[in-house]
Amino acid sequence: MTKTSYDSHISPPCFPPLSKARTQLYARLDSRKTRLREGLFIAQGEKCVGECLKAFSPVALFATPARMASRPLPDGVGREVIFEASPEQMRKISTLTNAPDIAAVFPLPPRPQGIPRLDAGGLYLLLDGIQDPGNLGSMLRTADWFGVDAVFASPDTVDLFNPKALMAAMGSIARLGITYLPLPDLVAANPELPLYGTLLDGDDIYSAPLSKAGMIVFGNEGSGLSEEMRRLVNKPLLIPPFAADSHAESLNVGAAAAIVMAEFRRKR
Repeated sequence: MTKTSYDSHISPPCFPPLSKARTQLYARLDSRKTRLREGLFIAQGEKCVGECLKAFSPVALFATPARMASRPLPDGVGREVIFEASPEQMRKISTLTNAPDIAAVFPLPPRPQGIPRLDAGGLYLLLDGIQDPGNLGSMLRTADWFGVDAVFASPDTVDLFNPKALMAAMGSIARLGITYLPLPDLVAANPELPLYGTLLDGDDIYSAPLSKAGMIVFGNEGSGLSEEMRRLVNKPLLIPPFAADSHAESLNVGAAAAIVMAEFRRKR
């Protein structure tokens, strides 16, 4: 079927209402278990939907009558997957404080199998047990900004398709994404790449030599790197506080990742 854009300024089109069954299903997509079982994830709001449409084809796009009447729907979406949802339905489905007027549901991308051999000239971000979805999304967004070649995460890291992570990523998922796999296996399969990590006994990042290529690992918000990954770090780094005698106990992991990636790119 031909995909069409719908210009609401000419004639607001009519679409079928979102069914009760779909409403109930989509409301459960905030659960990782449901996402994996159904093979679906949800994007909420104009920006998030628009960015996801650059990378994925929706199985459903739905909007309130007011949204449908006010401006055109996104281009390239087949009429057969567009539905009208009432404000009440949007409130039931949405995980946001203020329910959006547009959302879309997409199929989960297939997860790659096996451990990849990486380009020896690339820069890679590794996430070891990150639990906060906001941190995960912002770290992906930062990696996208600094041109990191790929992002990998341990299986116990929060799901990228968690609605909060997806919102925090701000569309970077369309360009980068995250591959979940055992990080020690990835390190073992790519011994030519140095593994950098921030540790209290590391070298001052502002004076330490940084290679053009390598892997940079960041750990859990509360406990830091797992013992196995800590042992594998062969290039420990330290982000020193400005005032040695008075400073915060630690940096937020997202802030630390931004500083480290920026310094790698500055020196490069």
